[in-house]
Amino acid sequence: ENHSRGSSGPDSSMRLLLALAAAVAPAAGLNLQMPALRGQTGLTDARFGGKKLVVVTGTSSGLGRKTAAALLRTGKYHVVGAVRDLDKMEVVAEVDGFDPDLFTPMHCELNSFASVRAFVDELKEWKAAKPVDRLICNAAVYQPSLPYAKWSEDGHEQQMQINYLSHFLLTSLLLDDLAKAPGARCVFVGSVTGNDNTVGGGGVYPIADLKKLDGLKLGAKNPISMFDGYNFDGAKAYKDSKLCLMMTSNLLHDKYAKQTGIAFSSIYPGCIGLRPSLGRRGAFSATLAGTANRSSAPPD
Repeated sequence: ENHSRGSSGPDSSMRLLLALAAAVAPAAGLNLQMPALRGQTGLTDARFGGKKLVVVTGTSSGLGRKTAAALLRTGKYHVVGAVRDLDKMEVVAEVDGFDPDLFTPMHCELNSFASVRAFVDELKEWKAAKPVDRLICNAAVYQPSLPYAKWSEDGHEQQMQINYLSHFLLTSLLLDDLAKAPGARCVFVGSVTGNDNTVGGGGVYPIADLKKLDGLKLGAKNPISMFDGYNFDGAKAYKDSKLCLMMTSNLLHDKYAKQTGIAFSSIYPGCIGLRPSLGRRGAFSATLAGTANRSSAPPD
């Protein structure tokens, strides 16, 4: 169970989701609804050859790249990589040897709600009646040292929109598809830093804390950068975004799992050395991340 100071438990999760629907939905077009109960689809689409369809955000680098590679190695999945930079994804796919018959890159800029909607439209047209079996919400940005907030195309603080709000929208738009797939799963990549009952989350300040969601209730749009309504803090904004993902995962599983068969979960991947554009700069942080990776990475 995930906890955060002033915002733990199912009641606060419900407050978060309701506040999101009430404050952000009118502007963003978010609409999380109960999907239809799963039924037999009778799919015969030869393009997929009986393979499960997986959507992963952020497959051009980091954890998303490794996740796509691991899924493709099994030969059991067709992976759709939702990425911001298709040219970069093409190079990565060639370098890593992604099977073009099993991997399809599509453009999705999480900094824009319109782009998320366009991605879903393209995905649905491409896959036709094939349901989505797995949705992995992985892509994220990390900007802990910024002295001021950077804003998305929709006027939200970038880390919160890219890490959380756009994934919330993506999940909402694909719930019906997931509900049609037997044993469907939706996985949110969280962070131990968003959970205050751990050393990483509770012992390293600033601590993730949504308080009474005053900022979200006011729309969480420029100049309001934080869901708690307080002044911008880059490190806390990242932690808060991951806390939101974890809380949403808990709520969605409680609300939809039994009716639809969709299993919702969040995971903590641990320390990962990422490219400088995600905010991990400096020799010390690079060395620390590299050491953590060498000591904790599973064998190939």
